[in-house]
Amino acid sequence: MRACRFLAGVAALACGCQMLGGGGEAAPVPAGLRFEPLWNGKDLSGWVKVLDSDWTVADGTLSSRQNPAGRREGESWLITEKDFEDFWLRAEFRITPGGNSGIFLRDPVPRAERLQTADGGKPPWDAGFEAQINGEDPNYATGAIWDLAKVPPGLHRIGDWNELVIQVAGDRVRTWVNGKPAADVRQSRSQRGAIGLQRHGGAQYRDKVIEFRRIEIATGA
Repeated sequence: MRACRFLAGVAALACGCQMLGGGGEAAPVPAGLRFEPLWNGKDLSGWVKVLDSDWTVADGTLSSRQNPAGRREGESWLITEKDFEDFWLRAEFRITPGGNSGIFLRDPVPRAERLQTADGGKPPWDAGFEAQINGEDPNYATGAIWDLAKVPPGLHRIGDWNELVIQVAGDRVRTWVNGKPAADVRQSRSQRGAIGLQRHGGAQYRDKVIEFRRIEIATGA
């Protein structure tokens, strides 16, 4: 097994790729890409909260618990102030078993418009598209692109920290979960927009918690 992992690393270096992910697998990130923090690990600078459930930072972890009295049954979206086109994104996350979350991609709706709309406006997973975080959904499990590309469960370590890598390039979206390939799909919904995080609403998710401890981006894909 060690020999196989060594040879895989040599092969990745030979093709100019960085090794990312766990379990001896790799997301084929081009060598030379410079990742920078999308979330600074300290506070919510650079992000806008839409709807009512709060996002908090403690000990280098970003998390959200549901406010069941909030709009959209406690739904909440944390969305970047900046817009992006083509990029690589990698995030480390953990979610309570049975939980449901996601990362919004190229949400084109202006943040000011979302804040002025009582229900937050058109959902980011419809205005743009969304990489799922849900270790147990039989169709749209972690790494799936909601309503566009299904993936089976099994890539996500339930109740543990996981890594999700996403490439958005033109109309193509690819994902890897813990280094293993998940979705690969074309979309025509959005060419530019914000990145966001979902705190799911609804009674069945009331006691579920979503946590992030690293979110990084490299622009240009």
